Amino acid sequence: MTRWRTLRADNVESGLSLVELLVSVVLLGVCLVMISGLYVSATRSLGSASALGANTREASNGMNAMARSIRAATANPVASPALADPAIAAATNESLTLFAYVNLGLSTQQPVKIRLEVDAERRLVETRWPSVPLAGGLFSFASTPLSTRILAQTVAPEGSGPPLFSLTDSAGSILPLDIAPTPVQLRSIVTVTVNLTVQTSATDARSAVTLSNTVGMPNVRFAMVGP
Repeated sequence: MTRWRTLRADNVESGLSLVELLVSVVLLGVCLVMISGLYVSATRSLGSASALGANTREASNGMNAMARSIRAATANPVASPALADPAIAAATNESLTLFAYVNLGLSTQQPVKIRLEVDAERRLVETRWPSVPLAGGLFSFASTPLSTRILAQTVAPEGSGPPLFSLTDSAGSILPLDIAPTPVQLRSIVTVTVNLTVQTSATDARSAVTLSNTVGMPNVRFAMVGP
């Protein structure tokens, strides 16, 4: 009897019980969930930071390009009537057409016609038309654009914030753009406020970036005041 008990004691196998195994599996699962959660969170944060940086660069580049054109806006003299065409030829909440001297790469200084607008795909597009010299130092503009370039890929939907363009006259009054302004009203404009919001897509505003800039038109103001 004693020998049998001794053999049984010697043959006892060591290891994990079923309860211990279940506890280990549960703890491992908890650790995996925590690690995967941290990984997903880090990935999302990195994606958001990357999208925010890209939108910031795009908004900054687009704003700089628009400000440069608007700041150089100049009235376009014509033979008749005596008053020159206003520096801003047409304007809506999301479109601005103007005359400017920004073609500094040419040997002779000639104006260009520039249109800044948001197209049907919510892209901010700049279109330029070259000038055609006329007698008496006057200029007309070609019907075929000289160049077209995209300044921003995705502008926030209209109505989600302030309008892209807002015009202010010499008296400090904001010109409503719900209806087409008259040439008389456009001649009084001295500053353009640009509110540009760029986002990842038309429906994703989580990484949207908004820049606002009030751009003066010194050539227009100088023409009003005189030398």
